[in-house]
Amino acid sequence: MNEKNKINPDDYINKRQATLLLGFKNTRSISELIKKKYLKTYMIDSSKREVLNKSEVLALPQKDSPKSIKQ
Repeated sequence: MNEKNKINPDDYINKRQATLLLGFKNTRSISELIKKKYLKTYMIDSSKREVLNKSEVLALPQKDSPKSIKQ
């Protein structure tokens, strides 16, 4: 197998890890992002579990923090 074609398992995370990384409380939010096609799932090797590309998760737009109103 060519060096370029090798998949690094460290580049992929599961839904729970993505949930923690993005600061969500449960994996339903990640499932919604997958359903709406903001995230793509992958199967690595013979694993039957879906994983997410870590760089794609980190590239999602960040939620704006609430701004305080100054009077």
